[in-house]
Amino acid sequence: MTSADLRDLARIVGEVFWGMAYGRTQRELRGQAIELEDLFLLLCYLESVGLPNPATAYLLEVYPLLLEEFHLWHRRMGADHSPLASFSCC
Repeated sequence: MTSADLRDLARIVGEVFWGMAYGRTQRELRGQAIELEDLFLLLCYLESVGLPNPATAYLLEVYPLLLEEFHLWHRRMGADHSPLASFSCC
């Protein structure tokens, strides 16, 4: 066996072990990402054709939690104050 063959064999074995270790997790994360993208596109479509968002009524009870998450998010993004005038925080 030449050194090129050994490198190819090592690469293949590495890919097999990587697939065994991370393949299922990567597949599940891709599936979740696809579901989130589908939901986002659905909401964008509803907004573009002027239909009301069906999730609005269900979100009323979690708005206080969302406001806290929004605060943490805009701080992570580097904004010292809320970028939206209607959300007063900081």
